[in-house]
Amino acid sequence: MTVAVSRVNRSGQTTLPKEIREILGVSVGQEIAYLSDGKRVEVVAVPEDPLALGSEEEFRAMIARSDEQASAGRVSEKGDATARIRAKHGL
Repeated sequence: MTVAVSRVNRSGQTTLPKEIREILGVSVGQEIAYLSDGKRVEVVAVPEDPLALGSEEEFRAMIARSDEQASAGRVSEKGDATARIRAKHGL
Protein backbone atom coordinates (compact mmCIF):
# COMPACT_ATOMS: atom_id res chain seq x y z
CA MET A 1 0.00 0.00 0.00
CA THR A 2 1.36 3.40 -0.92
CA VAL A 3 1.28 6.11 1.75
CA ALA A 4 1.88 9.76 0.91
CA VAL A 5 1.52 12.92 2.97
CA SER A 6 0.81 16.52 2.02
CA ARG A 7 -0.07 19.68 3.94
CA VAL A 8 -3.25 21.72 3.72
CA ASN A 9 -2.53 25.42 3.17
CA ARG A 10 -4.50 28.39 4.51
CA SER A 11 -6.87 28.23 1.54
CA GLY A 12 -7.68 24.58 2.24
CA GLN A 13 -5.66 23.44 -0.76
CA THR A 14 -3.15 20.61 -0.91
CA THR A 15 -0.84 19.15 -3.52
CA LEU A 16 -1.65 15.63 -4.66
CA PRO A 17 1.69 13.81 -4.27
CA LYS A 18 3.32 12.48 -7.43
CA GLU A 19 2.98 8.85 -6.28
CA ILE A 20 -0.77 9.28 -5.84
CA ARG A 21 -1.17 11.09 -9.20
CA GLU A 22 0.61 8.17 -10.86
CA ILE A 23 -1.58 5.59 -9.11
CA LEU A 24 -4.73 7.45 -10.18
CA GLY A 25 -3.38 8.12 -13.66
CA VAL A 26 -4.29 11.81 -13.47
CA SER A 27 -2.58 14.73 -15.11
CA VAL A 28 -2.81 18.52 -15.03
CA GLY A 29 -6.38 19.75 -15.36
CA GLN A 30 -8.04 16.38 -14.78
CA GLU A 31 -10.66 16.20 -12.04
CA ILE A 32 -10.53 13.98 -8.97
CA ALA A 33 -13.41 13.16 -6.66
CA TYR A 34 -13.43 12.72 -2.90
CA LEU A 35 -15.71 9.98 -1.57
CA SER A 36 -16.34 9.78 2.18
CA ASP A 37 -18.28 7.47 4.45
CA GLY A 38 -17.80 9.88 7.36
CA LYS A 39 -14.77 8.04 8.74
CA ARG A 40 -12.37 7.96 5.82
CA VAL A 41 -11.97 9.63 2.44
CA GLU A 42 -11.17 7.94 -0.86
CA VAL A 43 -9.72 9.89 -3.79
CA VAL A 44 -10.64 8.68 -7.27
CA ALA A 45 -9.93 9.95 -10.75
CA VAL A 46 -12.97 11.28 -12.58
CA PRO A 47 -12.94 9.87 -16.12
CA GLU A 48 -13.11 12.42 -18.90
CA ASP A 49 -16.36 10.72 -19.91
CA PRO A 50 -18.17 9.86 -16.65
CA LEU A 51 -20.83 7.99 -18.61
CA ALA A 52 -18.14 5.46 -19.57
CA LEU A 53 -18.49 4.02 -16.07
CA GLY A 54 -21.92 2.62 -16.94
CA SER A 55 -24.99 2.98 -14.80
CA GLU A 56 -25.14 4.38 -11.30
CA GLU A 57 -25.84 0.87 -10.04
CA GLU A 58 -22.69 -0.47 -11.72
CA PHE A 59 -20.67 2.37 -10.23
CA ARG A 60 -22.05 1.77 -6.72
CA ALA A 61 -21.40 -1.97 -7.06
CA MET A 62 -17.79 -1.23 -8.07
CA ILE A 63 -17.34 1.00 -5.00
CA ALA A 64 -18.90 -1.67 -2.74
CA ARG A 65 -16.49 -4.32 -4.11
CA SER A 66 -13.57 -1.94 -3.54
CA ASP A 67 -14.68 -1.33 0.05
CA GLU A 68 -14.96 -5.07 0.69
CA GLN A 69 -11.50 -5.70 -0.72
CA ALA A 70 -9.97 -2.86 1.29
CA SER A 71 -11.65 -4.09 4.48
CA ALA A 72 -10.25 -7.57 3.86
CA GLY A 73 -6.76 -6.13 3.34
CA ARG A 74 -6.69 -7.00 -0.36
CA VAL A 75 -5.14 -4.09 -2.24
CA SER A 76 -3.83 -3.82 -5.78
CA GLU A 77 -0.38 -2.77 -6.83
CA LYS A 78 -0.20 0.82 -7.93
CA GLY A 79 -1.87 1.48 -11.26
CA ASP A 80 -3.69 -1.90 -11.50
CA ALA A 81 -7.21 -0.57 -10.97
CA THR A 82 -6.66 2.44 -13.21
CA ALA A 83 -5.24 0.24 -15.96
CA ARG A 84 -8.21 -2.15 -15.76
CA ILE A 85 -10.74 0.70 -15.92
CA ARG A 86 -8.94 2.36 -18.83
CA ALA A 87 -8.71 -0.93 -20.72
CA LYS A 88 -12.36 -1.77 -20.13
CA HIS A 89 -13.54 1.60 -21.39
CA GLY A 90 -10.92 2.18 -24.08
CA LEU A 91 -9.41 5.21 -22.35
